[in-house]
Amino acid sequence: MSLLGKLFGKRTLAEERAHADALFAAGEFGEAKLSYERAADLARAEPGTHAELAAKVDACCDAIAERRIGEAERLINQGNIEFAREELQGAMETAHSSELITQAEQRIETLERRERREAREAASEQTADERFEVISGGFEDDQYAEYSAYGEPLKTALLALHDGQIAEARAKLEALIEHADAPRYVWFELGRARLADGATDAGAEALTRFLGTLHTEEGGDARLIAHMELAQLIHAKGDFDGAVAHYEQALEALPDDPRPYLAMAGFFRREQLYDEAIEVLEAALSSRDEHEPDFRIWLELGLAYADAGRDELAISQLERVIEFLTRRHQRDLPPEGALRLAALYEKSGRPARALDLYTVLADGSDRQNAFAYELEAARLMQKLDLRSEARRMLQRAREDAPHDPAVRARIEEVASALEAGAQPNP
Repeated sequence: MSLLGKLFGKRTLAEERAHADALFAAGEFGEAKLSYERAADLARAEPGTHAELAAKVDACCDAIAERRIGEAERLINQGNIEFAREELQGAMETAHSSELITQAEQRIETLERRERREAREAASEQTADERFEVISGGFEDDQYAEYSAYGEPLKTALLALHDGQIAEARAKLEALIEHADAPRYVWFELGRARLADGATDAGAEALTRFLGTLHTEEGGDARLIAHMELAQLIHAKGDFDGAVAHYEQALEALPDDPRPYLAMAGFFRREQLYDEAIEVLEAALSSRDEHEPDFRIWLELGLAYADAGRDELAISQLERVIEFLTRRHQRDLPPEGALRLAALYEKSGRPARALDLYTVLADGSDRQNAFAYELEAARLMQKLDLRSEARRMLQRAREDAPHDPAVRARIEEVASALEAGAQPNP
């Protein structure tokens, strides 16, 4: 190696390859992978050598995956199932070999079957009364009193519905309603069971009857759910005004609850009625105590402003969400809002702020989409002439990306543009 090479850590192709081989032989597969990649980069003008080195990189990936699978087995034996699952997921994301990917997938499936079996066994150890008490934690007082008055038949029906035994639950509720004395919330449960069983019209009828039994400010979550279900069913039949009427009734019944506002605004956004969505959300803001903020309203309002093309107002509201969460040391940002905000910043000529958002998303807990955030971050780093940072971020995207040909092609498109000094397509 030349004096300058020694001083600055540069190696020739032969030296880098020998270094990588030594690392591989020593079992340092992560370092070996990086060294083989550097060697492959040096061998770009030699297609045959480049292909050999790329195969070595794949071998390192498989060796790392095998080690992670082995670590997962050790953790399973210790009872650390969550950590074992993370190792297996990492093995799937790292491995090049389809056999290793399948092996890790099958082991995860085995763990999930085991967990479901253990959950069933744990649930079977609880008495029906104990399970009912857990389910009833969110009931209104009058709802709980009504269910308790109907005793065991209602309790077993609700437990069956909760367990996904839809036909059994519906049959029990249908039998109970025939002889029920002034039922109210039982109509709600029967409506849910009918809808789950595919009986749309009968389910809608039961929910409508339930709502008809309620007085002002009664019903709580059950009322809200009934209105939302009926709004969707009515809209599916082409009755826009009828759907809106249910959202309005939910707002009137629960004026201090943000959920009806959010649901109605979401409905208007889906219908591309952006001004109407904004009006609903602005009303939600004005109805709330400023000392009890709800960032979900700011988020939806920011998205509605963006949909309406009111970019600066959208940025203001979405930044409000980011500031609210970061002040509370919450590093996980809502992806839809953060992505829209990043796009707005890039559109307005502020790519550095967009890069900040992609970087935070890439470091968050949404590991399934981490590669996409990393890829966008790498693209913007290149745009900002942060070439070494872009290469590192691109490498992270390669490691986190699924084995999907379209995804891999997009990564290589960004990589090629980076090497050529061009700007990749956004």
